[in-house]
Amino acid sequence: MNRAASAHFVFAAMMITSCAQQPTVRVLAQTEPHTGLIEGTVSYENGGPVDGATVYASPMDRAIGGIIPNAKTDRAGHFAISHLWFGKFAVGAEKLDEDYPNMTEQFYSDGKFETVTLTSRRAAASVGIRLGPKAGILTGTVVDAITDAPLNPCVDFTRSSNPNNFLSGTGLVNAEYRVLVPSDTDVNMKIWHDGYKPWYYPGSVDKSERKPVHLKPGEIRTLNIRLQPGNNPAEAGCETPLCFPNCRP
Repeated sequence: MNRAASAHFVFAAMMITSCAQQPTVRVLAQTEPHTGLIEGTVSYENGGPVDGATVYASPMDRAIGGIIPNAKTDRAGHFAISHLWFGKFAVGAEKLDEDYPNMTEQFYSDGKFETVTLTSRRAAASVGIRLGPKAGILTGTVVDAITDAPLNPCVDFTRSSNPNNFLSGTGLVNAEYRVLVPSDTDVNMKIWHDGYKPWYYPGSVDKSERKPVHLKPGEIRTLNIRLQPGNNPAEAGCETPLCFPNCRP
């Protein structure tokens, strides 16, 4: 899967962001030598603790090719991410089973995020994270318009207000899909696959006819997408069936 901004991987094309409220950060007493610790709590918008959220500490001053350091919250909403190197981190939470996206990803947070800097003198910190808002949800299928054969296409989501803030790649929308998009936000959506004409929301092969999708928090919209056979690599933005972050609409 090639995903421009995965919930578990940092991608060079995306900037890391944080939540709207500024964190309350306090230095803790001590942690292991030469390693850092970020702990804290995650709460819902009503202040209640969030059980089972995943909290990420995404590095902001270096690239990482593996799994982003993370931890789960307990029943009290508490988490602790240990064995961190010294440096600057974006800290945010997700709870996908309740449609809360990873807010360390710029596409979802739009630059509103918590930040923590760990140093040899400040090796531990505590952060309070407010979960939300919920994302909008797109569900449906993607098939060949002639044969009804299922297709696993490339997809490109961009914020209408900032085309450089995008989520793009394979694996986000498959033959049967359920994908989160920022709520209360205009988002352009484009689907394409090698050998097919590109599809623009709400259902045109003509880019000039595209319109943004706009969903409320928790709103579900079903899109059963039928791709028309054809081949226009220049219009699609890719010359292969694979998608890459620099492959733009």
